[in-house]
Amino acid sequence: MKNKLKMMLLQFVIGCLLLVGSYSQEHVVLDRNELSDVMNELKLLRSEVAENRKRIILQENELKAVKLELMETKRHCNCEPNSSNVMSSSEVNKDISIDEKNTIRQNEHARMNRIIPPTDHPINPAEPIAFYAYMSTDMNNIGGHHTLIFDVIKANPGLGLHPTTGVFTAPKSGFYVFTWTIRVYNNNFHSVELVVNGQVNGALYVHGGTGEDDMSSSIAVVYVSERGDVFLRTRISYNQGVIESNSYGYSSFAGWKLA
Repeated sequence: MKNKLKMMLLQFVIGCLLLVGSYSQEHVVLDRNELSDVMNELKLLRSEVAENRKRIILQENELKAVKLELMETKRHCNCEPNSSNVMSSSEVNKDISIDEKNTIRQNEHARMNRIIPPTDHPINPAEPIAFYAYMSTDMNNIGGHHTLIFDVIKANPGLGLHPTTGVFTAPKSGFYVFTWTIRVYNNNFHSVELVVNGQVNGALYVHGGTGEDDMSSSIAVVYVSERGDVFLRTRISYNQGVIESNSYGYSSFAGWKLA
């Protein structure tokens, strides 16, 4: 009887030990899984931090460029805003001679050439002037007054479109047609304007709904003088998120000279 009790007690102890061992092993597996999840989250956070640093550097560079442009403008016009001496446009035009107006235009054109390099190429009188290009990839969080670059050039007779600056320099004076298409996704929105010799000549606004792709296009017919610069840029406000461009829908820029 005593031996039987001893055997039962021994079996009970062995069962308890096996149960405790199995429980500990399960906890070790769970701890390893939790550690793996934590490491994955840490990697994602590090990736987000690195991406945010890149965006900050890009925005700082854009801010420096805007500040330099402002300083350059102030240096050339040699003036500061002052409400006591502000004149209307009619008063200004009345006091400025034709020669002075031409000088101002030349200075403005020279300033634009310093900011955005012109495209130099020989002109063939018999060749048509046109271009079509699109973005090869998305543009992320680009902010306001950012010149858009369309790096995949599919057509460029006349060689007016610059592949690295996104600027079209008119080989000849005349009336031109320009059209542009911008694509966004999932609550991102952008306003993009057409700039001709520093003046806004058109704009579009596109806003993607939640979980939706949206595209918007605009067209403009404008007179561009020879060597005049034309480009697209985001407006200073109403810009958020990504401008999308891929094989499902390209953000693009096109133009041609009317005969």
